[in-house]
Amino acid sequence: MRWALLNLGWLMLLVFESACAEMRVAPVAIEVSLESGAFEELCFELGAGQSMRYTFDAGAPLEFNLHWHRGNEVLYPVKIDAIARIGGVFRAPQSEAYCLMWTNRMRSSVALRARIDRAD
Repeated sequence: MRWALLNLGWLMLLVFESACAEMRVAPVAIEVSLESGAFEELCFELGAGQSMRYTFDAGAPLEFNLHWHRGNEVLYPVKIDAIARIGGVFRAPQSEAYCLMWTNRMRSSVALRARIDRAD
């Protein structure tokens, strides 16, 4: 995998960006097994002032964030190093594509269940 990333970095980046560009429309529920070192994103669009309710439950603590991109800058209104479950409501400050992201820093796979619902 490392060799492919070094030699095909531009191709891998295009594949990654394409996969992350998939916007989901609430309500959405996902259930995945995150391998060690892997991540999962759940992306959605909100208009300025709109809200999204999010919840998740994992079999072990995961790195979690809610983020969006402004040019080359990544903004994180929520960023937690290790948490197994949380629920909240996010209100969009501007019309944008937002993503929930989980990263597994554990040595084994971790089960993840997550859901988003419109809150307005």
